[in-house]
Amino acid sequence: MRVLSLFDGIATGRLALEMAGVPVDLYIASEIDKDAKAVARANWPDMIHIGPVENVTAPDLPKIDLVIGGSPCQGFSRAGAGLNFDDPRSRLFFDYVRVLNEVREKNPDVKFLLENVIMKREWEDVITEKLGVQPVHINSRAHSAQNRPRAYWSNIADLSPLSSGGGQPLDTIIDRSVDVSDFTEAGGLLFGPGISEGSMGLVQKTAGGIVVKQATARGYIEAVDGDGVSLAFPGSATRRGRVIHQKSHTITCACDICVFYDNVIRHFTVEELEKLQGLPTSYTAAVPEPARKRAIGNGWTASVIAEIFKLLPQAETAAKTDVA
Repeated sequence: MRVLSLFDGIATGRLALEMAGVPVDLYIASEIDKDAKAVARANWPDMIHIGPVENVTAPDLPKIDLVIGGSPCQGFSRAGAGLNFDDPRSRLFFDYVRVLNEVREKNPDVKFLLENVIMKREWEDVITEKLGVQPVHINSRAHSAQNRPRAYWSNIADLSPLSSGGGQPLDTIIDRSVDVSDFTEAGGLLFGPGISEGSMGLVQKTAGGIVVKQATARGYIEAVDGDGVSLAFPGSATRRGRVIHQKSHTITCACDICVFYDNVIRHFTVEELEKLQGLPTSYTAAVPEPARKRAIGNGWTASVIAEIFKLLPQAETAAKTDVA
């Protein structure tokens, strides 16, 4: 399998191919972030980096069997300014289309995968028209302990069966041995570093767990041991606190989501964040902690991508060979 990965990040695509049992002969990556490239090289020293996607020209490359990528989402994300394709980062999607079409000139049967956030239908329709396939919405919670809804466009196979599943409960990845000796006590709870007084004020301990203030008619939501908690917007008139039962909230570059267990509320450790994204422990250890968190938040959920790649003909052939 000869792979071209655009917007490669930390080479989660390469990891997912290995997880899926797909043999990789060549892995060429386009990425500009130095920390992401450092993580990728540390794990896959044989991969080839070729620079910004704007400069990638497929005629200069060998025949490619698979084109993958998650084009920048800032223009489509609800957390952004809603610029859609007017955002210069999200406009890079058109370079993905250009390169894919160039690859098709050498290999009309090339397989492809594009991932992005869930967005307005009108923007999604533009991507669908350019790629010629309908997206499938898959939430990472079906294959992991993280709630992470994403849209996937692919000609690999029908991806819709992958949209269902229970995944892992959050409790399975929590490190209960984390040292809490320097945590802040408030109202019978321990709060980890980086949680503000305003955020602490959103939480009240109860007999069965905690309640978190919300900007809803009810005014609060309950949480129990092993639930994901977000306290990132204590002053917001619309968001305030959020709770997700037995899963984590979506990891972002800020990595400011929390977990509640044993009367403790804290941010996830880097190793827990890796597990939430389906990465091996210490996969991102080649760079400092802040860079690790950004890279993890920017990346794919490896366990989801691996399930997609298991549908590749090469994966099926490898599985039959192993059985034989």
